[in-house]
Amino acid sequence: MGFRLLMWILALRLRWLGKNNEAFRKQLELRQVVMQWRTFKGAPARWYHFQGSGVSSGLGLHDKATVTLNFRDAAYAFATLKAAGKNQMVFMEGMQKGDIKIEGDAAQLMWFMSLMKYIMPKKKK
Repeated sequence: MGFRLLMWILALRLRWLGKNNEAFRKQLELRQVVMQWRTFKGAPARWYHFQGSGVSSGLGLHDKATVTLNFRDAAYAFATLKAAGKNQMVFMEGMQKGDIKIEGDAAQLMWFMSLMKYIMPKKKK
């Protein structure tokens, strides 16, 4: 349940940024990337389509994903993504252990990681 909710909240945030944040929109220029997150079993799953006009998202598996982030299971995915906010090394550790597998163009995953500075809302002073 936590992983599914996290993916949905991320979809809302990405769409909002695509409409309201000029610096984020600039990162989308000339992009055509479909990233999907899923468990090894294939569910739960969600895809995110990044393009110059913004970000769209949908449930399930996309038939033309550019890059897929596969997690061992939903509980592991939720715990890892939650911990990654404080320590990005948890992703590397998960990949080394085989609990996270990348399919497709890994360079697009690195590009997505560069968007993290936009995803977390800024704290009010």
